[in-house]
Amino acid sequence: MILATLGKLSVAQSLTAGTTDSTNVITLPAKDYIAFADAWLVITTVVIGSGSGTLTFDLVMSQEDTLDTNVSVVRTYLASEADVRAATVNRHIAALNLGKMLVQMLNDSGSDYPYVGLVYTLSSSAAITVDAAISPTEPWTEYHRMTTVSPVGVPTVGSAGSGL
Repeated sequence: MILATLGKLSVAQSLTAGTTDSTNVITLPAKDYIAFADAWLVITTVVIGSGSGTLTFDLVMSQEDTLDTNVSVVRTYLASEADVRAATVNRHIAALNLGKMLVQMLNDSGSDYPYVGLVYTLSSSAAITVDAAISPTEPWTEYHRMTTVSPVGVPTVGSAGSGL
């Protein structure tokens, strides 16, 4: 599907050996991206990787919505399924703020490459399921989870400096 704004590129998309494009692509006309300050690319493991092989996650700008003629924006490479990012559910494989870089690339080539999407390449017998999105807001982080869900209480003023 072609999205007219920043959004979800993949939702629980199962990937196996070979090259696969994200389920969705984003089209970004010049009037829509000119003021980007933040554009977070987030790729998250939904189902732990299995098999063996390398995993490449390539955010591209493309001349067409089928992501055939591309310019690479940023690439994340995992040498094996054992990488903690692929071996842990809900772990970010990538969480990058690409706002300014994406604007510059779209300014340079946006009329020729108006589509943005992900190209996944898995070698050998590798397999994984991922979510991926480009968002204008910072993604969920382990720190956020720790400070909002942690069973450890926040010390009171009276216990400050108690060494606990």
